[in-house]
Amino acid sequence: MILYMIRHGESEANAGGFHSGWSCVHLSEKGRMQAERARLMMEKIEIDELYVSDILRTQETAEIIFPGKDRKFMPLAREMNTTPLKGKTKDQLTAVFGETYLECRRKLDYTPLGMDCETIMHVSMRARQLLKWAKTQENKSICIVSHAGFIKAIAGWILSITPHSDALSLDNASLSVFEFKNGNWRIKLWNQTP
Repeated sequence: MILYMIRHGESEANAGGFHSGWSCVHLSEKGRMQAERARLMMEKIEIDELYVSDILRTQETAEIIFPGKDRKFMPLAREMNTTPLKGKTKDQLTAVFGETYLECRRKLDYTPLGMDCETIMHVSMRARQLLKWAKTQENKSICIVSHAGFIKAIAGWILSITPHSDALSLDNASLSVFEFKNGNWRIKLWNQTP
């Protein structure tokens, strides 16, 4: 079983440095160009099934990389839900909450701010569910267009490290490849960009 995971291209939120969570945020012009380059990288790779997080920026990325290809929505592969913080920048939230916000940001847990957000542990549990499901997809090549936090959570389970580790960086429109073979997961490729 081969699992190809692609992070969405740069979104307007990425470009503007603000939280977006699960809200509808389009790709930036740079993000569309990144997705187009990823399309060229993926052209020669055969996949059996395509899944996409049901958030707009991943849908736009998938349409550019795989134009016209059938896809299924996979809410499990969503980014961490920080929607209550949407539209706010790091500087704005630091001005209001100070060091508490910065600590929440480091830990990827905004609940101390009194916000109804997911924590990285919620995302990690969804990633674990996906890995269990993927193991049942024997002899398939599956591609999922998703988000940095979720892809890092997948890698976190495989490497037995915390998914918010600074050791894991992930560029927009990058490809990471995971393989399940002989009862074990391994990372075949990490953060490949065209």
